[in-house]
Amino acid sequence: MSRTHMSRLLCAILIACLLPVLSEATPLQQASWPNGAKLVVEEDHSAPVAMVQIWLKVGGRDEVPGKTGLAHVFEHMMFKGSKALAPGEYSKRISAMGGNDNAFTSTDFTAYFETVPAAKVKTVIGMEAERFAHLRLDADEFAREIRVIMEERRMRTEDDPNSHMFEELSAAALRLHPYRNPVIGWMQDLQRLRIEDVRDFYHQHYVAANVTVVVVGDVDFASVKKWVGDSFGSMKTHAVPPRFNPEEPEPLGPKDVHVHLPAQLPVVATVIPVPVWQPGRNDREVAALSIATWLLAGGRSALMQQRLVDQQQLAFSVSAGYDPFGMGLDLWYTYGALRHMADAARFRQQVWKLIDELASKPIDARRLQAAKRNIRAGEIFSQDSLYLRAKRIGRMETTGIGAAHYPQWLAALQAVTAKDIQAAVQRWLRPERATTGYLHPEESKR
Repeated sequence: MSRTHMSRLLCAILIACLLPVLSEATPLQQASWPNGAKLVVEEDHSAPVAMVQIWLKVGGRDEVPGKTGLAHVFEHMMFKGSKALAPGEYSKRISAMGGNDNAFTSTDFTAYFETVPAAKVKTVIGMEAERFAHLRLDADEFAREIRVIMEERRMRTEDDPNSHMFEELSAAALRLHPYRNPVIGWMQDLQRLRIEDVRDFYHQHYVAANVTVVVVGDVDFASVKKWVGDSFGSMKTHAVPPRFNPEEPEPLGPKDVHVHLPAQLPVVATVIPVPVWQPGRNDREVAALSIATWLLAGGRSALMQQRLVDQQQLAFSVSAGYDPFGMGLDLWYTYGALRHMADAARFRQQVWKLIDELASKPIDARRLQAAKRNIRAGEIFSQDSLYLRAKRIGRMETTGIGAAHYPQWLAALQAVTAKDIQAAVQRWLRPERATTGYLHPEESKR
């Protein structure tokens, strides 16, 4: 038996053995309070550890023009002191427990998370609620931190040619949807933000109705429910308006964006607005887009890698991506770091040739089944991580999908047919809907 066939056999056996992990997982237990706060718990008593995540229905989409970056500012300010905690004290206490903590901000949400011994969950929830309700928002701390954020933007975006190009590409691809703005904010907005803007944003969005507490690990639901009820559940009630979620106008034709930046390699990237998952409405279509993306760029045997890198040698690296768990839409993308700028037109042509093959030619049954197995394996292996399990729950709750629908998503992936993929690609992945970015390397002027 060849090494390839042996690997496939071992993978199939391993997935078959692990399938009960998904089908027999502890049911999610949920609670909510009159002020809008929500709790989701997944008990896992395999080790005396727990993941605590506090999810907020506030992200880049909730900012107004001229004040982008405010949601991300709070990811920093939440660690700068509250009524009972000095600046930096929160993380020091978590570390003293033997745990670790961090946070992240996206277009749709802000989340704070801690991995701690299970015996410390009550303390962590109390600390999270304290800094949430009594954030100090000191003007001097803000003045120092906004300089840190501006430097972060310079390092991660303005000095990173790929990130800088994708920022330009997103802004050009979308006319109305807030995903056109960078989560970290535009530099001119960051320079103009004042502590009054920060305080207004805090009072508007950091309210109980925007909170979902997610706990995965060695905990008892009844106990966690009491702790959250005594903290987040007892906060004042504040009404929150519906989140801004506009319908992006249909693209009127293809667009090209040329960016000239100091870079080592030329890049060609294409983005296309596509739908995200709405359970019960577009299950098979969105699952088909996910599998089509995997067929294009999911690993060494994917079509883009085989054709554009291995055979035609047009690019050093390629990728494609799609996130079905957002709000409203996602910018589906393809990417290639090219060997020569002269290959840009041919690379673009060949990408569309591959997409057209998915839309018009029958998909090999073995390749389709392999894609499903690999996606399924990724879902199974993610169960080993308390962080990833809690993150999936938090994302699905915060974006309005609902974590309880997760089995429905797995079923939709398994049910996808070759014809489903053809129909989804034909409908959404068309050249006239695309915006293509070209990164032209030039020498640094520094």
